[in-house]
Amino acid sequence: MSPRRSRLPKVWIWNSISLVGAVVLSLLWWQSQLPARLAQAVENDQLDTCLRLGEQLAALRQLNSEEQAIVAGCLREQASRNWQQQRLRLALDQQRQLLLRSGNPAVEERRLQQWRQEIQRHAMEAYQRGEARQAMALLTSSGETRFTDGQQLHATLEDHWAANRYAYSQAASAAAGENWWEALDQLNQLNHPWWQRKALSLRTDVSRQAAAMQRSNQPKDSHRDSGDQPISDNELDAAVQRHLSLGLSAWQAFELGCSELGGQVLEQGPESSCQR
Repeated sequence: MSPRRSRLPKVWIWNSISLVGAVVLSLLWWQSQLPARLAQAVENDQLDTCLRLGEQLAALRQLNSEEQAIVAGCLREQASRNWQQQRLRLALDQQRQLLLRSGNPAVEERRLQQWRQEIQRHAMEAYQRGEARQAMALLTSSGETRFTDGQQLHATLEDHWAANRYAYSQAASAAAGENWWEALDQLNQLNHPWWQRKALSLRTDVSRQAAAMQRSNQPKDSHRDSGDQPISDNELDAAVQRHLSLGLSAWQAFELGCSELGGQVLEQGPESSCQR
C-alpha cells in the first residue's frame, strides 16, 4: 500500500491565496476610496491629511493631473502658512518640493527665490543694526547655510564683524597706552555703523589727544609726517562726511574732523577754517 498523502500543503496554499486575495481586494478598495477622501480633506482644510493621502495614492498608482493639482495646492498652502508663522526652514523645504510637483515650476521657483532673498535681506538689516548674532542665527535656522550663497553670506558677516571688533579692541588698547596715532589708525578701520557709533566717544578723545600732541611737537609714529602741512579740502571733507554719517551735527563733524587731522578750528570773521 502507498503511503497516505498529507492534505496540509494544499490547505496552506489555499489559505495563502485567500490571504493574498483579501489583501489585494483591501488595497483596491482603499485605492478607490482615496480620491474622495482626498477631496474631502481639501474641503475640510486638512492639509496634513491631504498630503498624507496624496502620498498613499501615489504609492498605489500614478496620480492623474487633477489629483496632482490638488496635492500641489495643499503643499503650496502649507508652505505659505509655515512661512507666515516663521517656520522658515520647513516652508522653504516644502516650496522646493513644489518644484517637482507643480504644473508650473517657474512660478514656484520665483517664490522660492523671493523668500530666500527676503531672509537674506532681514539678516543684513539685523546685521546693520548691530545684531550680528541674530543675523547669523537667522541664516542658520532657515537652512540658508546649507547652500553656497548662504554659506558665503554667513562667513562674510562673521569675518566683517570680527574685523571691526578687533580694530576697536586694538584702538582701545593703543589709547590706554597713549599711542594716539596708532589708536586713530585702528579707529579709521572701523567700517560698520554699530562699531563706529560705539567708538564715537573714544574717537573724540583720541582725536583731541593726537591733535594736542602734534601741536606741541611731541614724537609721533614714523608713518606720520612731523612737519606742518596744510589740510587738504578732500581730507577734511572725507573726515566731516564720516562724522556726519554717525549722526553728528555739521559743526560737531567739522570740529572733530579738523581735530582728527591734527588741525584746529580758527574763527575768521563769519567763517571758520581748519589749519595746523
